[in-house]
Amino acid sequence: MIEFNATFIIAMLSFVVFIMIMNTIFYQPILNIIRKRDNYINSNYEESKNNEQTAKEIENKRNSQINATHSKCRKEFYTAVNKLQENVAEEVKQAKESNKNTILAEKDKLSKKEQELQQTLQGSVVEELAASITAKLLNNNQVQAK
Repeated sequence: MIEFNATFIIAMLSFVVFIMIMNTIFYQPILNIIRKRDNYINSNYEESKNNEQTAKEIENKRNSQINATHSKCRKEFYTAVNKLQENVAEEVKQAKESNKNTILAEKDKLSKKEQELQQTLQGSVVEELAASITAKLLNNNQVQAK
């Protein structure tokens, strides 16, 4: 069995004193360093989580602003294109009207010239016919007179 004598008590007391000395000299400083390191790691981890969340919020805000700007630009682009198409359509319509009026005016001029030429030709043809008939009659009269 176990004997309880003075050696055993002194060994136990020296062991308890040794544990107390080790605790104050060795374990407490190491535990303090471990706690500080844990606190540092935890604070950095929390800070990184916060930074990550802030970065996501900023990215989402940036993406929404980009999408809004794209939408606005598309609307402005389509509005400008539609306005230009309307302007071009109006200009084409005006050009067609102008060309139509010009063509009609030229047709009128040509038809007047045609009528003048026809009258001139008719007058010339009649004069030529009269001259031809007169020449033939005169030739016939001269041929008969000979």
